[in-house]
Amino acid sequence: MRQFAHGTGEWKQFLNSIKIENIHGWNGQELEFRFPVVAIVGENGIGKSTYLKAAICAYKNKVGNDFYPSNMFLKTQWDADGLAGATITYKIREGNNTRALRWRKTNDWGFSPKQKKPERNVYFLDISRTLPLDATAGYAKIAKMASEEVGDRTELDENSLQALSYVLGQSYTRARFTATDINAVREVGLLTKEGGEISQFHQGAGEDAMMDMFKLLQSIPQYSLLVIDEVENSLHPQAQRRFIRHLLTLSRSKKLQIILSTHSPFVLEELPAVARIMLTRLSDRKEILYNVSPEFALSSIDDVAHPELYVYMEDNEAAVLFLEILKQKPDKYYEYCTKIKVCPVGSCDVVGTLGNLGRRNKLPNKSIAIVDGDKRVDFPQCFALPGDKAPEKQILTDLKSINWGQLDGRFGIGAGSLFKILDDAILLPDHHDWTTYIGDRLRKSSDSVWSTLTEEWCTQCLTEEDKTSFFETIENALNGVPQG
Repeated sequence: MRQFAHGTGEWKQFLNSIKIENIHGWNGQELEFRFPVVAIVGENGIGKSTYLKAAICAYKNKVGNDFYPSNMFLKTQWDADGLAGATITYKIREGNNTRALRWRKTNDWGFSPKQKKPERNVYFLDISRTLPLDATAGYAKIAKMASEEVGDRTELDENSLQALSYVLGQSYTRARFTATDINAVREVGLLTKEGGEISQFHQGAGEDAMMDMFKLLQSIPQYSLLVIDEVENSLHPQAQRRFIRHLLTLSRSKKLQIILSTHSPFVLEELPAVARIMLTRLSDRKEILYNVSPEFALSSIDDVAHPELYVYMEDNEAAVLFLEILKQKPDKYYEYCTKIKVCPVGSCDVVGTLGNLGRRNKLPNKSIAIVDGDKRVDFPQCFALPGDKAPEKQILTDLKSINWGQLDGRFGIGAGSLFKILDDAILLPDHHDWTTYIGDRLRKSSDSVWSTLTEEWCTQCLTEEDKTSFFETIENALNGVPQG
């Protein structure tokens, strides 16, 4: 994370935030960019492209044509009133200075301040980039009639060629672009791999799109703003992951700011929590959530399950503990499983935000937010797991206090060897590493270790008072009884 800090001396140009009013249902919500590479996720029509288009209008473009709201948000006979008084407000940083900018629509779009609009290299790649070359205007004629190459050629250098090969999982020996005698301006890309050289007219959709992408990335200047709509288009999951890793590396080396939109869990999983931004629809407005987990973001735009109650928690460890506590009421466990969906959503701040929204009936579904025990004081609007420590700390320290209970039998290993491993694990400074440490030495997955630990803790350490409080909370939530 530290290597991506975008403070003074690192990212000399940075778009800090965009606030949109009266465009496509956004009414003053401010989207903040807290990391050099961010992905915006949300259902179709929620407004991801709205923020992407607003982003590219913040600057006077130093390369290519300028982007204006009048082109991005067209006034038509059907929705002219929908843009009346529309405003886009920016906070941008240049070096050590931060200032506010604004576009406002009256009869036309006016920009403030009138002069000294900030300049930046801005690149916008919308989904049209994934069209096959022979479906792009002007190229069908080239495909049919071109007989020879003309003009200068552009080659991908060795680094770009290696990166393209890595992303697509192919071994390319050459990648170049050339014009033809039919049109000296429109270039055709050619890739060389086993079997010879093939043009973009015969490449796969991913090869076609990525070849153009790497041509741009090879020459993109430092401090540029790069905006890509639906970054995963035409790429298989492994290629999506590898491309995001490449963008992270490129952002660091060239100090680029990159804004993406996506529906892909593979894209989200490659990014740190701070780089994930979710646009969601509440009962009365749209809202912006930060630091969301990939699971929460994607489950929110999927329509497979229809639970009665959504339980928002920080991570998978908390979710496993929650479900294990549910098993302590075996006569109702199956019923709970059919009615409840547990959603690990990311940081405690996300859980807290969802807790506040749920208490005010702003979420579209019945819900409850549960933080880890060590966060109960910080988030009084939420319920908390039993105890006053993070789940890993609570469970292992409680089990240690009873000489590790019956864990030797559960793990099928001698008590002396097991207890030495457990004692050593809790000496590690980061409690998130404890189950991995144990699993590595027992030849088990950390998930398996955690499941066994929670089972033993619920059997040996969970008090009747905590059980009663827990199940009262769940029943109240299912019955719609307000929190607190």
